[in-house]
Amino acid sequence: MKTIFEKLIAISFIVTACLLFLSAWSLMVWSIWKLLIALIYSGSISEGLLNMISVVVIAMAVIEVGRYIIEEEIYLSRTQDPLSQKEITGGVVKIFVIIIISVGLEGLVYLFKAGLKNISLLPYPAIIIFASVLALVGLGIYQKLTKTDPRSTAP
Repeated sequence: MKTIFEKLIAISFIVTACLLFLSAWSLMVWSIWKLLIALIYSGSISEGLLNMISVVVIAMAVIEVGRYIIEEEIYLSRTQDPLSQKEITGGVVKIFVIIIISVGLEGLVYLFKAGLKNISLLPYPAIIIFASVLALVGLGIYQKLTKTDPRSTAP
């Protein structure tokens, strides 16, 4: 019964990762289509490119999450003993870094969009970038606090 359940969980993770990959690729194709439409009908390349970058950043974050699911839940968890605290912490850090990078890039894209459209909108992307910097600082503090000192484990 346990092996059937493990196989069902593995299949669920594979299907989830495949759906994430399919969604991400669909987003990228859609963003290219929207860029072409913007170029043909409005001739505005800057806004079309910024929109495409925004969507591609989200798609890449989704691909990273799918890759993480495949690596951690399919390949590694089936070949190893239960994960150690260090491996679990490493997984949490990977996901958090993906989120920080995505938020920071989105903030930059919105900063450029605000600069092109309306300068009075600049505080909003600045707050997004500031939030990603705070998250990065928080991640650094988390890693510093959870880091094990090799001198403290010596006999």
